[in-house]
Amino acid sequence: MKASKNGLISQANRGMDFEQLIDHCNRMYERLGIAIINKRPTPIRITGRLSGGKVTGFFEKPSTVDYDGTYRGRSIVFEAKSTKELHRFPLNNLEAHQFEYMEKCHTFGNAIAFVLIEFEAHRTVYLMPFITLKHFWQGTTKNGRGKGSIPLSALDVNAWEVGPGKVPIDYLAVVDKVWRLDAA
Repeated sequence: MKASKNGLISQANRGMDFEQLIDHCNRMYERLGIAIINKRPTPIRITGRLSGGKVTGFFEKPSTVDYDGTYRGRSIVFEAKSTKELHRFPLNNLEAHQFEYMEKCHTFGNAIAFVLIEFEAHRTVYLMPFITLKHFWQGTTKNGRGKGSIPLSALDVNAWEVGPGKVPIDYLAVVDKVWRLDAA
């Protein structure tokens, strides 16, 4: 990936896979001495090897969340989701076991837990803290209605738009504001 001297990604590179861009930002955070945040591997059991270096296997168990690490002495866990939808984020993009893991980290460990949501068409990214996500999650699953969606207008009010800063998607700048972690 090519970044400009100021660390921002050109518009030509904005179509890059969302998680690859977050991985790039996390490497930059680590190089800058800001945080250590890792992509969690999906637990896979390899059952055999085929010719050409290919392997066979299966998902051993559901993964927890996409990313975890440490920032300013606190545990941080988050899920990264991207949608092609124009006006809503479908909650079925988030699995129940991912929600439950964030809830446990938030409750038991006082972790910084959130979802990063990319709207591909708008080229915008939102950070929604777990406690806000929980409100929408519980509100749409009451009475067996199933998972609904979060309108973009609700994200504008209940989440924070993430822009470039020290890294192309400077979500830790938003974490500082939301969790009041910024240095005095």
